[in-house]
Amino acid sequence: MTSQLIQLIESVVLPLGVLGVFLASVLEEVVAIIPSPIVQMGSGFLFFGGQPITLGTSLQMFLRVALPASAGVTLGSLAIYIPAYFGGKPAIDRWGKYIFVHWKDVEQAQGIFKKSWGDEAIIFMARALPIVPSVAIAALSGLLRVDVRTYLLFTFLGTLVRATFLGFVGWEAGSVYTQYSVYIDTFERVGAIALIAGALVFFLYRRKKHRHGR
Repeated sequence: MTSQLIQLIESVVLPLGVLGVFLASVLEEVVAIIPSPIVQMGSGFLFFGGQPITLGTSLQMFLRVALPASAGVTLGSLAIYIPAYFGGKPAIDRWGKYIFVHWKDVEQAQGIFKKSWGDEAIIFMARALPIVPSVAIAALSGLLRVDVRTYLLFTFLGTLVRATFLGFVGWEAGSVYTQYSVYIDTFERVGAIALIAGALVFFLYRRKKHRHGR
């Protein structure tokens, strides 16, 4: 299934040019089983493979790959952010007790999140780093109810950095870019597990601390 989707993206969607990059990026963000770096790296290879890296070709790569990919990822991520934003509280209220998490724990996390590094810096850095799982960023941002304008702006800016980097990697890696994308995707999946485990440990620690403080 995954290989068929990748083949569809490479042979049908990306050849559409800028529009193809945008559409493929939306699809990549919504369909979790597609390796997330595949579109940016594939576009860099398909559009510019074999060409020398100059100021002019670098600008073209930015305009034809990084910009539409960032717009597509930002739009596609709303399919995860919106359900988490509106459905997070009902889900926690109903099933949170099974993992020892309650909505007031999430509210406490919201306060810590906003007081420490700030929504903007965290979202930007998480989106810019190639190994941070995109789905987890969107879901946590929605669950913590980050302001939608803040989320969209810094998702776009952070993804712009990431897409530019991956576009150049695909450009230089040539036809073996799919191997690189799988490696990066593996790191992302490990990162997603680590984030979920870390969040659970954090909520359990806060609950234990709260109980001992009574």
